Amino acid sequence: MSSETMTNQATGSLIGKLGTWLMIIATIALAFVVVVEVINILFYDPWSDEKFLFKLSGMLSDVKIGPLTYIMFGSLAVLLMMGLPLAFVTGGLGVAFIYLVGDSMMLNIIPSRIFPMMTNSDLAAIPLFIFMASMLERAGLIEEMFNVVYKWMGGLGGGLAIATILASTILAAMVGVIGAAVVTMGIIALPAMLKRGYDQKIALGSIMAGGTLGILIPPSILAILYAVVAQQSVGELYLGSVIPGLILAGLYVIYVGTRAWINPELGPPVPEEERIGLKEKLLLLKDLIAPLVLVFLVLGLLFGGVATPVEAAGIGSFGAILVAMKHKVFSVATLRDASVTTAKHPPWCYGSCSVRPSLSASTFCRVVRTLLPKRFWGLACHPTLSCCC
Repeated sequence: MSSETMTNQATGSLIGKLGTWLMIIATIALAFVVVVEVINILFYDPWSDEKFLFKLSGMLSDVKIGPLTYIMFGSLAVLLMMGLPLAFVTGGLGVAFIYLVGDSMMLNIIPSRIFPMMTNSDLAAIPLFIFMASMLERAGLIEEMFNVVYKWMGGLGGGLAIATILASTILAAMVGVIGAAVVTMGIIALPAMLKRGYDQKIALGSIMAGGTLGILIPPSILAILYAVVAQQSVGELYLGSVIPGLILAGLYVIYVGTRAWINPELGPPVPEEERIGLKEKLLLLKDLIAPLVLVFLVLGLLFGGVATPVEAAGIGSFGAILVAMKHKVFSVATLRDASVTTAKHPPWCYGSCSVRPSLSASTFCRVVRTLLPKRFWGLACHPTLSCCC
């Protein structure tokens, strides 16, 4: 082992220990502040100047909207990079800034906003779609789907990136969540593209762009949330988002193909010895039967007016169980794991569509690992950041 490698490892270990102690100190300081503020709320008049030690309520009331925006989004970025679940980060920051900008009496608006929304039955579709994505992930359907599209498109310039976008589009039309596509494609497609010399920006961009199509293409979970908040029809939002979603996916494919055609080094095609003939490609299409059936089942029931979003999500979840049975991976343990994964994700209350916890932190760290020099990997992948590197 060279001295440079040992120096880098020692530096990474030192940075990791420093990060751990900073986390401990920050946690203790935050707990102290919370205890003081709880005492102020319970035992002191909010309209008087009396306080216990200090009072943070209203301390940001005179801050202008520009600096306040930077503070809010800066806090959001820091907490996400620490690996905290998006649901609790966004909800917690909302409560914190209501208190810092206003006072303790303004906290009363929180239950008045939460309970009317949570009584909307359309929200029941969100955990069902998360369960559907979780079950399909365990069934290995996403890997099969990518393999089929990869074999068909691999011979083209930028074919792996195009295959990633197309597979993500099909997945988005099945489950309406972005977590399964981003995480799975990051594990499967990213190493394959980097191994074949793909440009890092093209590789990461195709995964992130294709993964986020689940926000727009029905059955989108965010469309359900928007419909509940804005009191609009979920079905109408779905009908209005189909064409834009497909156009966006097509533009991604055209962009990647054009860049690879102009500069083949950005996305070299798969070598000749790894390609297959037309007959083998046609035989692989049988692996697309299950995904396409699920797509037409869920979307057909929605657009045909046969089922509501909740009913369609329930049927899609049952279809995901049948797919797991077809792949001989369904068991009581698999069902329990998928159910526990769904139950552990309160993000459906706050609009996060991730299938795995700390998705944002994991994605961030994957980008950091790819783009930063190796000497910074110890910081980017320290356990305190909860990164899946």
